[in-house]
Amino acid sequence: MKKITKFAMAFVLFGMISCSDNDSSSTSNCTSTIPFLQPGKTFTYNLSQFGFDSGTINLAYGECNGNGFLVTRQSFDPSGVAGAIATDLYKQEGDFLLTDSNNNNDYFAKIYKKNATLGESWNVTRSDGSIVTHEVVDIDSLVTVPAGSFNCKVFKYTTTTAVNESFVFWNDEVGNIMEDAGFFKLELKTHN
Repeated sequence: MKKITKFAMAFVLFGMISCSDNDSSSTSNCTSTIPFLQPGKTFTYNLSQFGFDSGTINLAYGECNGNGFLVTRQSFDPSGVAGAIATDLYKQEGDFLLTDSNNNNDYFAKIYKKNATLGESWNVTRSDGSIVTHEVVDIDSLVTVPAGSFNCKVFKYTTTTAVNESFVFWNDEVGNIMEDAGFFKLELKTHN
């Protein structure tokens, strides 16, 4: 189960969704018009795998280091024992929110698009050659999670290296509300 949790944590937290170019030298990476991309924001998500409680994942948005905002990600097992901790890099590029899992500045995933419209889609090729497709399948879906009810845009993403479809529910003001990949589910528990 520990291997699955580590895989799900990495998958859930956007390191495998898609990619972008590597130009992170601009100081504009420290500004954002995405409301939830700002220092001091914190999010806690309940994680379940195959329908079973797998604990929580916490995100804490920190200051910008010139390349983007440092986001600390930590997992906790169902009994509350702290597990893996990592620091990711988030930045805005145009209308896209990009993340670099583990802040190694070599792979940015496009995880969210501000001002997305119904039916809009984009494809990105990862460095391993797999193709990730994102499609906006709903722009006003009411989703209820432990943190409350939110109106969300729904992004479906698929990749040529996986058989499942995943759905991510984004609220434009709050951020990621829920993710459902079939074998795991992430639901917002608390946020500030």
